[in-house]
Amino acid sequence: MPTPAPRCYNPAMTPLLHPAARLRSIRRLPFPALAAMVCLLFAAAGLALLDDYGEGNDTRGQRRIAISNADYIMGDSDALPTNHNRFYGLAIEMPLLMAERTLGLQDSRDIFLMRHLLTHLFFIVGGFLCGLLVYRMFGSRWVALLAMLLFLLHPRLYVHSFFNSKDVPFMVMFMIALYLTHRAFQRDRIGAFALLGVVVGLAVNMRPFALLLPAAVLAMRALDWGFATNPLRRKRILVTGGVFAGALMLAIYVSQPYYWENPLRFFDSLQTLSQHPTLVINRFMGENIRADAVPPEYIPVWFGITTPPAALLLGGIGAAAALLWGIRRPARVLRAGRLRFMLLHLGCFALPIIATALWQFHIYNGWRHLYFLWAPFCLVAAAGLHWLAGNAGAWGRNRRGYLIPARRTAAYVFTGAALAGTLTVIVSSHPHQYTYFNSLAGWSAKESIGESFDMAYWTLPYRQGIEYLLARYPQSPLYIYAGRGDNDGQWQLNALLRNSKILRDDARKWLFFVDEGADFYMVNHGMIYRYPERVFAEIGKPPGPVVHSISAYDSPILTITAPGLSDTSPTALADVYRAKYRDATADGLTVDAVFDVYFSGDIGTLRYAKTDCPIEDTSARFFLHVFPKDERDLPIGQGEYGFDNRSFAFNDHGARVDDKCWAVTPLPDYPIALIRTGQTGPDGATLWQAEINPDAQAQFGEMAASIAGLQPTAAGHFRLYHDDRRLIYYRESCNAADTHARFFLHLFPTNNNDLPQSRRQYGFDNLGFNFSEHGAHRNGKCLAAVPLPNYQIARIRTGQYLPGQGQLWQAELPTGQ
Repeated sequence: MPTPAPRCYNPAMTPLLHPAARLRSIRRLPFPALAAMVCLLFAAAGLALLDDYGEGNDTRGQRRIAISNADYIMGDSDALPTNHNRFYGLAIEMPLLMAERTLGLQDSRDIFLMRHLLTHLFFIVGGFLCGLLVYRMFGSRWVALLAMLLFLLHPRLYVHSFFNSKDVPFMVMFMIALYLTHRAFQRDRIGAFALLGVVVGLAVNMRPFALLLPAAVLAMRALDWGFATNPLRRKRILVTGGVFAGALMLAIYVSQPYYWENPLRFFDSLQTLSQHPTLVINRFMGENIRADAVPPEYIPVWFGITTPPAALLLGGIGAAAALLWGIRRPARVLRAGRLRFMLLHLGCFALPIIATALWQFHIYNGWRHLYFLWAPFCLVAAAGLHWLAGNAGAWGRNRRGYLIPARRTAAYVFTGAALAGTLTVIVSSHPHQYTYFNSLAGWSAKESIGESFDMAYWTLPYRQGIEYLLARYPQSPLYIYAGRGDNDGQWQLNALLRNSKILRDDARKWLFFVDEGADFYMVNHGMIYRYPERVFAEIGKPPGPVVHSISAYDSPILTITAPGLSDTSPTALADVYRAKYRDATADGLTVDAVFDVYFSGDIGTLRYAKTDCPIEDTSARFFLHVFPKDERDLPIGQGEYGFDNRSFAFNDHGARVDDKCWAVTPLPDYPIALIRTGQTGPDGATLWQAEINPDAQAQFGEMAASIAGLQPTAAGHFRLYHDDRRLIYYRESCNAADTHARFFLHLFPTNNNDLPQSRRQYGFDNLGFNFSEHGAHRNGKCLAAVPLPNYQIARIRTGQYLPGQGQLWQAELPTGQ
């Protein structure tokens, strides 16, 4: 038998390689596979854009909610019932925390990027299910695909899907619930309704608005039961409805540890979350409006001016068509069918807007609390597209029996072109898509859009502002205004910290946020418009040249100025920092050690400085142990040590310029009893150490004044003074080595019976102490004031000693009193 000739390439025999054949093969793909391919493209784009966005306002608080609940579940803390954020659900935050701990993430940048990635992927899942639901309802691949793109290409929601772990995930959960509702009613199986109950329960866990879903599901089950005539059918409806209700309540209870002790706390949560105690100011149509007093038109206007116009048109067509057919065919509304679900979606969109207007729920930051409306609205818009394309089967069979292919093509081309335009907006406005407004906003604005509506209320432009300064002034420390310590200053500082912590380590080390002596001001214009009476209004137009400005729709959203610089060149800035270093080290020294240590209780920082500083001096790790006055202030897990461990590498907080090194690290805001700091070598040995007593530091001036003009009672390595039942130690030229050794203090009373029972056999009272217990350093001087007991003292012996070396010095006060 002859050997067959080898198969050669033949276009006629390989039709899949032909472009038209490829298109036909794609069209033959099942829609879920086609939708998954589109979602993979969006996921790839999301990965490319992941590191372009700043950090939102609520990330830190949301993450703490999960941590406090995790500690409560594990028995590490019982503080959850008193936590002011105890009402917030964990349906998203707990999985994010579990991912963080499973991956062992420690650095803030890694944690933030992980959260951005997972929330964005969850958003893409919502788009996928939107397409599947539309395909299940209408059977049109093009309508389903365009509806999915409509869901994913909302400019504001697309960017919020990265950094907003509250509102966008709730929107996705709402879409999942709508998909599973359709699936459960179509399949009518117990398992489908159980799964629906769990998902709806998790949605309720996230936001009270989700209560609309169980009300709708149970109402439709009741209608089905009323129309059913078969007893078995009625029994099945009751069983599936009961399973749904049971799974719903179980999911709500299990997913919220705050309810475990008392399930009735659920109603307390509803009241608190619907009338949130934080009354934020909204900028709306040129006026400042409190969150508890938004006008009825607030949500409709915000939705109308921030949604792509084509989506508004399709949504209007879909709503009108559904209502008209509902009026014409009311029986179809009541019975299971496509029209009933379309009216369900329309109700899920309209009823929350009506409820917000009637009961004045607290709404702020635009319409972000109602971002979930986008899920049902996309389904209504898909119905509008289906009708516009001439697919009469959406509402009933076209009796005349004709469909115009040109009409369908025109509808698809129009929608595709509109989506392409929206994609162009997303690309051109990157990374500030959160400022998106359509042309309707110009008609509503009294002056500019920025003066009329909130634009950058989540402080995201701060990241771009910081990155601009880092690029313009490379390898230079940047002192940026961080507020003045009041509520506004704290808000400003938090915004800067959030957006700096998502940067890389080698960028963070150059950033110093200060309340005085700043070289740069970052002005958030949204805060100026909303809170004109506050501190940000004072820096609305600060002196000095404008270094950089970020604008959207001809409205500034962030401006960076340099009030103290007449010349903003890198060379001039370097000169400023050399002078700043000299000023910083001129006075105010707390401890003279290998690194000079400066303590500032007013602004809560610890500063390290070294004039002649080779790079090797910065390689050893700094230890920083903070001992609180109340051990209950210690972070979870630190209680066994008795101190708050805030150790750090120099590059985390430090900078090195002209062979000078300095680092600034923040201190916790709880009352501090003692600070111990220094450096450790690779083998763990202590290279140097200093201890600081904040109370003694605060009393340094009073102690110095009390001995001014007095002659010392005795002198040794320290001069000794009596002052109102105190023994004061003073040394003029003093460093950390002078106070490292322990002090002994022996008191010999006139009457031996005045001694504590345990000390009478020795004949003296031992009040030995470490310098940090009573003393303080400042500008190379040391002062310690030790209170003396009330009994009569005949003689005092004091000095210092080291174990293994004995006494270093000793002095006696012969007459004591």
